[in-house]
Amino acid sequence: MLVSVAALGGSVSAAAERWAYIDVAGAPGDGKEALENALSNQLLDRGFTVTGTPAAQAYEIQGMVRLFPAGRGEETIRIDWTVFGPEGLRLGNVTQTNVISKGSLNRRWGPAAEAAASAAAQDIMQYIAQ
Repeated sequence: MLVSVAALGGSVSAAAERWAYIDVAGAPGDGKEALENALSNQLLDRGFTVTGTPAAQAYEIQGMVRLFPAGRGEETIRIDWTVFGPEGLRLGNVTQTNVISKGSLNRRWGPAAEAAASAAAQDIMQYIAQ
């Protein structure tokens, strides 16, 4: 999948175009796709072209989802986002944690993916040159 800002009606010069590749692992249910799509939309809104495969000129954002037992009927979700520059150097990490109802993300993430991506995008942008 390659989604271009220009294809969405935006105009970005080739010299200013910024690329991103997003990969999520470890998420239960449809979390991989839901988080990748939600974060892609956040980056598209910020003028990025999002590619479905790694590219030499792209920032790479890797998400790792982990679930841990919490209190009765609950679990802690932790999402670690690692941001790499086009040169492959690690630029920084963003970590999100929350306590959720046990099993609540085992199928559809829906608004949870949108909320996680929106919050993560704000912090991820601090590592990406404007």
